[in-house]
Amino acid sequence: MNALQLAQAARGRLVQGSPAWEIPRAVADSREVQPGDLFVAIEGERTDGHLFVGQALAAGAQGALVNRAVEPPPGPAVVEVADVRRALLSAARTMAEEYTGLVCAVTGSVGKTTTKEIWAACLGPLGDVFRNPGNYNSDIGMPLALFSLRKTHHAAVFELGMRGQGEIRRLARILKPKIGVITLIGDSHLSELGSVDAIARAKSELLSELPVGGTAVLNADDPYMSQLRLSAPPNILLVGRGADADLRIVRHESLGTSGSRLLLRYGGLECGGEVTFVGEGAVLDAALAIGGAIAAGVSFADAVAALANARPAKGRLRTYAFAGLTVIDDTYNASPQSLGVALALLRDLPASGRRIAVLGDMRELGDAEVEMHRAMGRDAAHSADLVLAIGDFSQTVAQATRDAGGQALAIADVDGIVAELRGQAHPGDVVLFKASRSVGLERAVERLREALQ
Repeated sequence: MNALQLAQAARGRLVQGSPAWEIPRAVADSREVQPGDLFVAIEGERTDGHLFVGQALAAGAQGALVNRAVEPPPGPAVVEVADVRRALLSAARTMAEEYTGLVCAVTGSVGKTTTKEIWAACLGPLGDVFRNPGNYNSDIGMPLALFSLRKTHHAAVFELGMRGQGEIRRLARILKPKIGVITLIGDSHLSELGSVDAIARAKSELLSELPVGGTAVLNADDPYMSQLRLSAPPNILLVGRGADADLRIVRHESLGTSGSRLLLRYGGLECGGEVTFVGEGAVLDAALAIGGAIAAGVSFADAVAALANARPAKGRLRTYAFAGLTVIDDTYNASPQSLGVALALLRDLPASGRRIAVLGDMRELGDAEVEMHRAMGRDAAHSADLVLAIGDFSQTVAQATRDAGGQALAIADVDGIVAELRGQAHPGDVVLFKASRSVGLERAVERLREALQ
């Protein structure tokens, strides 16, 4: 999409710059700007992107999408619209309509990003595959991601997030995916939706937007599977461990920090492969991704072989080794389900020393947040030799851990976490970092590495 096409699609006007400027990428955070980007000035609850237009252009952005007059230097393209958020969705609709490749989408309460990354790898036999980066999965992020989609991409995999009823439907109606995967229904977003039943209905919006000839790939072991399939098209591929699964996980074994080895059965054939993502949860995510690839026309054997090409995204159960420590970085997000996966991994990884869990708040849990953080502490007591808790619920988590017979400390901030670990962690220890993104626990991982290396 060029600058003029953006102005037309967004129902705005090009007030400066070349109409022919081709937009290679779009970002809404001035700190993420790379030379040549389009900077999108979003007015949010905490700040206003218009305050950072100058900073973005100075960093190399060659264009800006704004909803009020700014004073840019001569040269960069500036498109002015009535409402930037609505303009983004209008532009997204145009870009999605012009794309002729296969569109796939995945949602769920846990495992979305892992499934997306593995699915994109398993689609590799079809050619070049696009996937939305990082957290670009919302009504802002998804349109931003579309600016990087090219006609040369044979397929595109989109992770869809949501904060309430109707959001996944809106995004799916723009993307028009042919294949949809739902990983698992869980407790995330209870604060917005009020119940797990409501979460299931919101996630099922993806399935109801699939075309009649499309395919839904569902977790056969999910208690909500029967409810979900009511919204799905006729073509359904069930993935799981039970005998009723079309694509069955026959067995798997942990390879420690290297991932897992698994054996799958589909259509009377068995294929074995290895996935580099750690944790038992990644086994199901990998199987769902293979199911999505089969629905796209990739052979079972080729999809399994392509598992080896998938790599974890930053902050998603990614493991590091430094100063004799094994560090599990799962700081991107947290829910009761993903916490269980992370603690199981901490418990199962080989360790010659202690197991230390650095745990922060889980967000969007509504009225259940206090009890779920108590459960976090209780569960951690059975997986970790020491728990370091940070965030608004740090005292709750630490006390629950101690009540369950474990050792725990409530720490005030990231600097305190790093200082405590410098004194507590020793070679041979395994250290898990787990919290919702807003806690900023990823900074503790980075600072610990800097301090010890």
